[in-house]
Amino acid sequence: MDITYAYTATTTFILREVNGRNCSGVVLGLSGGLDSSVAATLAVKALGPSRVLGLVLPDKASSSDPGAINDAVSLANNLGMKYNLIDVGRAKSDLTKQLPPSKLARGNLTVRLRMCVLYYYASIRKLLVVGTSDRSELELGYFTKYGDGAADILPIGGLYKTEVRELGRHIRLPNRILKKKSTPGLWRGQTAESEIGLNYEEVDQILKNIHGNESHLQRISSKKVALVKLLVEKNKHKQTLPPVCKL
Repeated sequence: MDITYAYTATTTFILREVNGRNCSGVVLGLSGGLDSSVAATLAVKALGPSRVLGLVLPDKASSSDPGAINDAVSLANNLGMKYNLIDVGRAKSDLTKQLPPSKLARGNLTVRLRMCVLYYYASIRKLLVVGTSDRSELELGYFTKYGDGAADILPIGGLYKTEVRELGRHIRLPNRILKKKSTPGLWRGQTAESEIGLNYEEVDQILKNIHGNESHLQRISSKKVALVKLLVEKNKHKQTLPPVCKL
């Protein structure tokens, strides 16, 4: 990947989309992780800090790492962008008292509450919601439908996770963020790679080749290749609108 081209393409894309839709700027969630930090930095580079709003949306009671919150706030301050810190855990707690227990459903509810808050600010301030999913997550379906999968634009959606990390180095993100393990942050100790069962170097190599020359995958076990193919196929429903009954 030409990293300079990727930087120019993503920042140009953000500026074109915001101006083309006659919006005031963008809003995005700041988690303190790699993807959101790269997306926020690109947005500031494209639009200037005054047109970018970051929302730090922890669930302090059950899942959020205080270090991640500090990293998100520190990044916003370093970029000179405005940010708000809102604990979505309170609203989730009130709701789940009235709902059947489920660890996964509760985690997905957290993500969907965050997206509701992002769109609330987008509505009142005429902003576009920047999604922070990368190409690896989108192709695997490793995101919450109508949660972090909901957005107006996806500036890093064309970059695999390993490429996002490379771009993060190019824009000089702190090493602490660059070296972090990816996590949805739905419960303590959760990491993306442990849930997927592969590291992102393997995932990206497989994704880049499963539709082309699979001879490049000879060093990766057939079980791992099959796992990635299964995830892609199983989560295809996340890539499209729901089926419509045509009359």
